Amino acid sequence: MTSHTAVFISLSQSLRNTLKLPFCLTQQGKIISRADFFAHAFAVSQQLPTASYAINLCQNRYLFMVGFLAVLLRQQINLLPHNLTQQTQAYLLETYSDSYCLTDQPFAHTARTFLLTEALFSNANRTDFPLIDIAQPAAISFTSGSTGIPKPISKTWAEFETAAQLALTALKLHNKTLTLVSTVPPQHMYGLETSLFWTLFSSLSIYSGRPFYPKDIALTLQTAGRSLLVSTPAHLKICCQTQQDWQNVERVLSSTAPLSSELATMVEQQFHAPLVELYGSTETLSFAFRRTTQQDLWQLYQGIKLTEQAGQFWVSDGHLPYPVSLDDSFKLYADNRFSSLGRSSDVIKIAGKRASLAELNYQLNQIPAVEDGVFFKTHTERLAALVVGNVTKTDIITALKTAVDAVFLPRAIYHVPKLPRNAIGKLGKAELELLIRDLTDE
Repeated sequence: MTSHTAVFISLSQSLRNTLKLPFCLTQQGKIISRADFFAHAFAVSQQLPTASYAINLCQNRYLFMVGFLAVLLRQQINLLPHNLTQQTQAYLLETYSDSYCLTDQPFAHTARTFLLTEALFSNANRTDFPLIDIAQPAAISFTSGSTGIPKPISKTWAEFETAAQLALTALKLHNKTLTLVSTVPPQHMYGLETSLFWTLFSSLSIYSGRPFYPKDIALTLQTAGRSLLVSTPAHLKICCQTQQDWQNVERVLSSTAPLSSELATMVEQQFHAPLVELYGSTETLSFAFRRTTQQDLWQLYQGIKLTEQAGQFWVSDGHLPYPVSLDDSFKLYADNRFSSLGRSSDVIKIAGKRASLAELNYQLNQIPAVEDGVFFKTHTERLAALVVGNVTKTDIITALKTAVDAVFLPRAIYHVPKLPRNAIGKLGKAELELLIRDLTDE
């Protein structure tokens, strides 16, 4: 592990005014307080195996958070995989040899597994105040692989806590007594910071499940009381295409990809609540927000700086211990606002003209009959597209001609049952390239 000067704090003592507040609403309707959460995590920490790393695979959100904190109390580091496949687990076990899998789902993939169940809470003592080293790496997350091989990103407790405080202040959520209902995996950075750290440092509570289908989400919202729904553009689009009775939503939160103004308007109309987007990444955590139906520009959290140096953009200060370079390009405005121009690597040139793949994908997915779609460059340097939906090539080309220069129209369109998106709706580069290769080799 990385050596550093330890800075230990007692979570229970530092949050003593909130110990009696609800922390989690379980799928069985039970309310768990913050004091109980600390006690459960401390009890589990005493039973974990000796190791340096724990691959946190827990699906139940509460058990994930108990495991996350227990790992830190044992002075270990959480490894948060970008997906839960056996291949990824095997890769992490090999790369981080002094590790084990922490899971709430029994499986036989490896002998290096610790099963986390509620039975481990039996010896929990609410008088145990856990100590945690806020300078120790709390988690190593992995980028989605949408631009290549997933890379590890290390974050400390201090970074998570400060980032949470900035976000809660910006969104005026500190004193909101809402239940946070999330469709985002807790292993994802967006899911982690909203589920655990936003909840811990505010009056919010968290729902322990992860409802996936629109009907399940609607039923959860009906029983969870006034809620903050945390989701993604892909998930919200599906929800808006179904006929559900959306109740008890005070606010909708979205991240992982920009929303179109049309979808944002649809979400607000159907959920009868304002929608706020977060801007961030695995490398940075969230650092800006916007109310998409009312403004195009993003607003930085207080204390965050976004600067340009020789065409490269950097985000710094706030919760970040050092400046982080960004793959995206931006246009900067006064009052700490900005607009996103997309990834620098997304810009393509054909016949002397330029276009953004992100913009082309946006136009493709605006076609009503297209359920999902993506452009890609072929070996001839011209563009092709993968499309999900009952729509002909002629109709796609006709619709695109109104918004896209002719040189960027897809020369070939391949209809596929679905695109290889992960749990938060992103396309992994390796999986997408494999699908394209299989189709174009036919």
